[in-house]
Amino acid sequence: MTKAAMPYPKGDLRRMLSVLSAIDSAAGATVAQVSTVTGLSRQTVTDLIHSAAQQAGVRIRKSGSTYQIVDWGPVIRKAGAVLALSGELEGRAIEE
Repeated sequence: MTKAAMPYPKGDLRRMLSVLSAIDSAAGATVAQVSTVTGLSRQTVTDLIHSAAQQAGVRIRKSGSTYQIVDWGPVIRKAGAVLALSGELEGRAIEE
């Protein structure tokens, strides 16, 4: 399997969303699988999994070497993550 290229720069929230989406779509995935799908290093994938749990309250279960999203938490909505990754939120202005 060819490793994908990550289209989002370092620090972009969509990197974390890409990792969560890869875990969710596989209904349980290893760090190596997520790394291949997202194009991120294994260490970056691991760091983003921990950040999602600590900073956004995403509940992730690790069973052996696989991860599974139990709850997207209070900050991130799955539907919103899908919109962000599909580009549908691009260009929306901040309302004042």
